[in-house]
Amino acid sequence: MEISLTIIVITSILVTLILDRVFKKKRYMKYIPIIIMIPFMIYYFITMRSASSEGFKALGKFVMGLFFLTAILSSIITSITADIYHNRRKLK
Repeated sequence: MEISLTIIVITSILVTLILDRVFKKKRYMKYIPIIIMIPFMIYYFITMRSASSEGFKALGKFVMGLFFLTAILSSIITSITADIYHNRRKLK
């Protein structure tokens, strides 16, 4: 479980940093993956409550929601850190 979370965090950070480097003039582009992942996270958390109690469907949907939440949080932190870095560099 820790390895998969680490891979998710590293991937979301790399995607955010690549988008930040590619679109230097358009700073909002690095927030696009976050906007795309939020509906999926909400979907998995909502359908977790309505899943049948047979098997482990609810647990699987909860874990997928947590994976998306982890990716969103790491991407938001990276985006905000990159914005702060660029603003400080611009002021110097």
